[in-house]
Amino acid sequence: MRYFLQLLLLIFTTVLFHISTTNPNISSSADYVAYEGLGSTLRVSFAPKLAKVLMWISTLYQMLYILLKMTSSTSISTFFPNVVTDTDPLPLTSIVVFGYIFMILGGLGRIWCYRTLGKFFTFEITIRNSHRLIKTGPYAYVRHPSYTFASILTIGQFLIHRRLSNFFPSNTWSQFYFHPVALSISFMILMFFLRRRVIREEQELAKKFGKEWTEHVSRTKGFIPGLI
Repeated sequence: MRYFLQLLLLIFTTVLFHISTTNPNISSSADYVAYEGLGSTLRVSFAPKLAKVLMWISTLYQMLYILLKMTSSTSISTFFPNVVTDTDPLPLTSIVVFGYIFMILGGLGRIWCYRTLGKFFTFEITIRNSHRLIKTGPYAYVRHPSYTFASILTIGQFLIHRRLSNFFPSNTWSQFYFHPVALSISFMILMFFLRRRVIREEQELAKKFGKEWTEHVSRTKGFIPGLI
């Protein structure tokens, strides 16, 4: 039962991650797209696609182990030669449970933002001719809820998928990459670029909406209601 539950959770959270890292709307030639500096195209277009590929590889690899374990297959040692027989490489610890909760909240939150902004939600900083300042849904409370939910989603992903290193206990690279310190550094780098993007985004919104944007800023926080 435990393995079946993990199988369902892995599939569900990975689908949520896939949707949450897929651009819902493509900017057109009629739109104004703000320049975000060198490498912005790589970050906006290539990075989400790479993240999805890596996520699915990790998920499918874990799913294979779970399916073999559920069927008591003797093929486990063939596909997973580094896994010690009496150990569980995919323990459902409290940290992993929090990871699943974070991924579900973050993924559903991102979809909520997609639906609220509609055609105005793009991965590029885009100002459309018919652009309106949306102040409903999660945007009634904070100005950048999609980034908040993306951060929650990413934390959840780290908490769950760092278990992949358990399949390669003697591999130095995997142990380094999935080490909490390395993951924390990766997350801080992500936050650095996110902060730069938020500053650029708010500059463009201020130019477009003027006083309306200034009033909206005075009534809301950036990421967490009542805090920051």
